[in-house]
This record gives sequence, structure tokens and C-alpha cells, in this order.
Amino acid sequence: MNPNNWLTVFSFCAIATLLSASYGWLVKKEKLPFNSVMAFNDAQWQFMKVWVIVALLIGVILPVIMWIVFWDLPVQRQFFSCYLLAVVVQLACEISFSRWLCKSVVVIIGGLYTGFRIWQLWSGLHSFTYSQPWLGLLWLVLIFWIANMIMLTTMAIPSILPKLNGYDRKGEEERV
Repeated sequence: MNPNNWLTVFSFCAIATLLSASYGWLVKKEKLPFNSVMAFNDAQWQFMKVWVIVALLIGVILPVIMWIVFWDLPVQRQFFSCYLLAVVVQLACEISFSRWLCKSVVVIIGGLYTGFRIWQLWSGLHSFTYSQPWLGLLWLVLIFWIANMIMLTTMAIPSILPKLNGYDRKGEEERV
């Protein structure tokens, strides 16, 4: 199965959207024992603000530039188009579901899409050859998303668990 063909991307986006909406709805209705917000301390919120900027630069803007550069090459154009479609759907789901359902749904969406994105990039790195500067930049994008998965598993996922450090955070004030 190729993660950089349209059917795979559309199928993944449909399944990920259904799973994310289900999680958000179940948390909102208090049927799942997860926090509806991320319980970050001030240092973690500051880190997340910087992390989001880095994600936009490395994970979105850099691939858009590469998409434009490789536009005349059909295989590369499809690879970057599939990658960017998944990014757009992810961002749309994060924005709408976090407003409509619960804020912690962005952790689930981020985890699903980061895993898929790593698969897409790994496959794209092995599908065709790049000149040295572009190959290095594509590796940078892949390494960033691997780091993002590490951040999700070590910081974001624990922040939505119902109990951490021995106390229940259900009553904590929501942060924007």
C-alpha cells in the first residue's frame, strides 16, 4: 500500500476524521475518561507556542516550497500534493473539532496524522531521487515529524490522561 496515492490519503483522512470526531464526542459527553483540555504548565504552554511555529515552518511551508519547485515532475508533485492534502485536512479537523467538541482532540488528531505523515515521508524518500540540498531538506521534515511524535507521546498524551501526579485535573481551568 502506497501512502502517497490519492485513494490511500482519502481513506486515511476519512478514518482519522471518524476516529477523532468519535473521541471528541465521547470526551465531551464524558463517556471516555480523558481530559477535555491539555493540562500543560506554563513552561509547556511556552514550548508549545514555539513548537507550533516550527511545525508551520518545517512541516508546512518547506513542503509547499518543495511542491512548487518539483511541480513539473509528476511523481514528486503527487507526493507533495498528497502530503499537503493530509496537512490541510488535519488542520481543518483540529480547528473545527477543538472548537466544536473538546480541545484535547488535537492530541489524538496530531498523533494519527503524524504517524501517517512519517509513513508518507519515508515512502517519498524511497520513491525517487533528489539532488543533495532537497534530499537534506526532506530528511529535515521527516526528522521533525519523528520529533513531533516523541513530543506527543511524552508531553501531549500524558496531558490528557485523567490522572497525572496523583490528582484529578477535571476541575482545572481551561487554557486557550
